[in-house]
Amino acid sequence: MATKPPSTKTPSSLSEALAIFQSQVKSADRTGVARETRRDKKGGSSTTERKYSTLEDVIKALQPATELGISHTQTFDVIPLETGQTLTVCITTLYFKDEKLESKLPLKELKGYNIMHDLGISITYTRRYALGAAYGIGSEIDDDAMSLNQPPPARQGTAGTPTKPNQELQPVSNKAKTDPPITNEAREVLNSKLLKIKEEHPDEFQKLLDSYKKEFGVKKINPITTAKQGAFLALAISKIDESL
Repeated sequence: MATKPPSTKTPSSLSEALAIFQSQVKSADRTGVARETRRDKKGGSSTTERKYSTLEDVIKALQPATELGISHTQTFDVIPLETGQTLTVCITTLYFKDEKLESKLPLKELKGYNIMHDLGISITYTRRYALGAAYGIGSEIDDDAMSLNQPPPARQGTAGTPTKPNQELQPVSNKAKTDPPITNEAREVLNSKLLKIKEEHPDEFQKLLDSYKKEFGVKKINPITTAKQGAFLALAISKIDESL
């Protein structure tokens, strides 16, 4: 775990406490090992290993935050969707004196045969990423929920149908890499939150709408298409919830 000596400064707000914490702790240990097998175009395969931070590693890295007066909880909520399905959301809340900072992250959709086992993996996976994001410590691309994931899908957005054997599909552009699409689950959660704000706090909704249109150069919020737009709206909604 990358850390610096403790600060002697006493924070007076959550933002100050987090700033001190982030100056002391840059990342968590990486004691987990993920193995991933990929197939090549010739029919062969290769397995690679990479280390990642487990949930225990992240929790251990967060211990210095308690000395600064920061604590947290992680709870879950089930949100009914218009499709008749439900979405489970992990709610991470940071506390400091009378302040609190709440963030929400939906759990990965479960498609396996052993739902309860996969649910446990998904909860661990989501909690780890949510904690790292809330405290602002380094996280890396990893996958301790490998059993939840299917083999890498074929790349989407291609220039055309291959006309030669083993011809590799080429993407139309790099936009999907630099500005990935938002998930359907995240979009539905945001839309439900936006609708509630529009109905209960129309003035706040108008301010949010104006800032969104200015940020992305669009005339209306919907459709929300990219993860970047989703992150902007999630932060704006969080600020509105804190101010009310």
